[in-house]
Amino acid sequence: MWEHKHGWDESKHSKVYLVVVHGAFAVVMGALLALGFGYLVMLLWNAVLPAVAAVHHITYWQSVGLLLLARILVGGFGRHGHGHGSGSRQRREAWRDYEAWWRETGRQSFDEFAQGRGERKSE
Repeated sequence: MWEHKHGWDESKHSKVYLVVVHGAFAVVMGALLALGFGYLVMLLWNAVLPAVAAVHHITYWQSVGLLLLARILVGGFGRHGHGHGSGSRQRREAWRDYEAWWRETGRQSFDEFAQGRGERKSE
């Protein structure tokens, strides 16, 4: 309907709409998770550490700061090869190597092993 009256390609319009909606959903969910993790860290810190060590209670924003500090010190903010980058390509290549090995050597070795286990059980 829109493509006839306004010259829009409806499939492109709906794809853009989906990207925008999914992007907004991801941002909102990320913010809610960040809020939840900050609150969880605050509750755990205040419930455990003052009783165990000589530390004070912390506020919500201090707990969020602790989470950010831990992320910087331990993991950084980069992707570090996760996702669809070179790590995935390396895993696919390794899997292909394994499949080739299985066809050439592995299946025969496994069958011999399984046959040997069966013979031991009957003894």
